[in-house]
Amino acid sequence: MRNDKWVDRWTVESSSGGGSYIIGRDAQGNWGCSCRGWTSHVPRRDCKHIIDVKGGGGRTLVESVIDRMAGRA
Repeated sequence: MRNDKWVDRWTVESSSGGGSYIIGRDAQGNWGCSCRGWTSHVPRRDCKHIIDVKGGGGRTLVESVIDRMAGRA
């Protein structure tokens, strides 16, 4: 999801503990996720990671970077 169209970005940890996913929202309010579930479905539908962010979960990309730099991630 390395695309300048995403104006807001969050990270959500994988439920299997195997890393994290990047969730983005563009200026028109469209959502996207880097997980295979979202990228492989046509038409697109909200994956569990997008649903988590919409519900207040996840961390902003800035928060994630700060946590990693401080050794908290």
